[in-house]
Amino acid sequence: MSLIKQLWLAIIFIIVLATGGSFILSTLSSKNYLEEQLQMKNIDNVTSLALSMSQMQKDATTLDLLMSAQFDSGHYRYIGLFDPNGKVLSERVNAKSQTKAPSWFIKLIPIKVQPGVADIQDGWSQYGSLTLESDSNFAYDKLWDATIQIGLWASLIGLVACYAGGKILQKILSPLDEVVSQAKAIGENRFITINEPKTNEFRAVVNAMNSLSNRIKNTVVEESSRLEQLRFQANFDHVTGLMNYDYFIRKIDSSISHEETFSAGVLIVSRLSNLATIDQALGHQETNALLRRIGDALNNECKNFPSLYAARLNGTDFAVFSNQPVDSDSLGTQIKNVLVNFSYTQQESLNANFLTVAINVTKADAAENLISILEAAEKFITFIDSVLDKMNNKNRNTLHVINHSELTKFKNDDKDKWQQLLTSALDNKRIQLEPYPVIDQKGQLIHFESPVRLQLVPDGKWFCAGEFITWATQLKLMSRVDELVLETAIELLSNGADPIGLNVSASAICNPTFIEKTTQLIKQNASIANRICFEIPEKSTFDHLAEFRNFCSQIKPLGCKIGIEHVGSRISRLGELHDIGLDYIKIDVSVIRDINNNEANKTLLRGLCMIAHSIGVRAIAEGVQSDNEIATLKEIGVDGMTGPGIKLV
Repeated sequence: MSLIKQLWLAIIFIIVLATGGSFILSTLSSKNYLEEQLQMKNIDNVTSLALSMSQMQKDATTLDLLMSAQFDSGHYRYIGLFDPNGKVLSERVNAKSQTKAPSWFIKLIPIKVQPGVADIQDGWSQYGSLTLESDSNFAYDKLWDATIQIGLWASLIGLVACYAGGKILQKILSPLDEVVSQAKAIGENRFITINEPKTNEFRAVVNAMNSLSNRIKNTVVEESSRLEQLRFQANFDHVTGLMNYDYFIRKIDSSISHEETFSAGVLIVSRLSNLATIDQALGHQETNALLRRIGDALNNECKNFPSLYAARLNGTDFAVFSNQPVDSDSLGTQIKNVLVNFSYTQQESLNANFLTVAINVTKADAAENLISILEAAEKFITFIDSVLDKMNNKNRNTLHVINHSELTKFKNDDKDKWQQLLTSALDNKRIQLEPYPVIDQKGQLIHFESPVRLQLVPDGKWFCAGEFITWATQLKLMSRVDELVLETAIELLSNGADPIGLNVSASAICNPTFIEKTTQLIKQNASIANRICFEIPEKSTFDHLAEFRNFCSQIKPLGCKIGIEHVGSRISRLGELHDIGLDYIKIDVSVIRDINNNEANKTLLRGLCMIAHSIGVRAIAEGVQSDNEIATLKEIGVDGMTGPGIKLV
């Protein structure tokens, strides 16, 4: 039983006890008072009547008339005249007296009054005795009326007391709701803090829980910051702040492996061909300042265009990768101009020369192919550099586009064609979810990752999300895609499917209509809610943090699970999620790839697992490929794994 119910019962018991006690005492007091008054009336009346008879002639008729007059003038039950031997000389009895008090009341509260007795004198001798008993029914009427009035007043006072007590209790216990909510939140791994109440006992509890929440939050924030520094030291160039070669390769490979978001991209490689000359002319500090400007310029470009990643491959070579299909010539020109504009030096005659190559990349290019592509690009740049040297060409800021490849069949079709294809696929529900298992350390299924596939034409190819998501976003059809994905998942789960993980787009968590429809669908299928897992990319989470919080607050109470996927590039912000109640995070393949050979990433992953476990969240590794990676991940302590190398036993 809840504390509030117990307090209410205690209040009602006290009020009933107080009002009931007052009611009983008042009734008994009234009874005693009436008994005393009737007793006094009996004595006074019989004494007065006996005195009158003593002064009269002792004529039987006269005495009888006097008794009748006395009996008729008052409320009497009995008047009797007896001789000295106790023989009845005359008597009057009221046999018709009634009371409005119920019989149970008379039995419960009997009025017991002794009759009044007085002697009648005849000179110096006793003529007889007189017995008089008043009618108690009159007293019962008064006592009944008084009891009803007392009962009504007691009930009214009790109701007023309950109302006032309820208001007072509500005010006193108002902080309790927040305390209970905080306790429930902590039980759900949402470490929130609340204001301290004025009640001492509640304040002590809230202080303890706030301390716990703050300690967890501070731990997560501090560890996230430390891991971010470690990630930077291990994966970024300390001069330019750009990704280093190894991390850049893993990042590109991670993008390509996310087939639900990737279809094609562009790789730009640019060489600062006269870096040695600049370093000799300007010195180490000025050269590093130049490199920092280049790094800042490329990083700013990546912030303005979130689909871009930038890296410093070696001392002279820089690279930019777009994980979205763009025109390679336009992107190459854009990056070349950025490099030229920010590579000014103190000597006007000493210009930085950039040889730039643009290369198309498709989802068929694995990591090992990317390395060969980069090597080919660097060799090509070296060749161009040598040619320009022989030609004594001073204008080295050139762009070359190589390795052209066709994009997806429909990629260059116009907007109307894509509108028709996508609308047709959605209207006819040509959709399916491709299951990929996510298992725990013991090989047991956690859930199935279920990226969406659309069949744009009947009986045609099934397209992964990366091949149509750009157009779906431009045509504002992503909400329809997300809704259809959810409906498909609910249908599968209703037919007994294992738990399903659904990818949710940024537009979905920012769309109140989608959230409303989602909550309605889940409420209508409440029995399967605990087998639905919503997965939001790390980028979407932090780019739309307020909307993500709102999404969680609407979906979590329904029993669904929520996770963040592709975690790895914004580790320092993980502390902001301590109060959301996440169920799991999926760590990006860029951290997981070749984890068995990368000590820095092992340390980083251990820290990520520690952060996740401290707030009650599962840590799941993405893109696992080899047995060596699996063994290392188990040793590190990840809770789950998914990827090409994961098979359900």
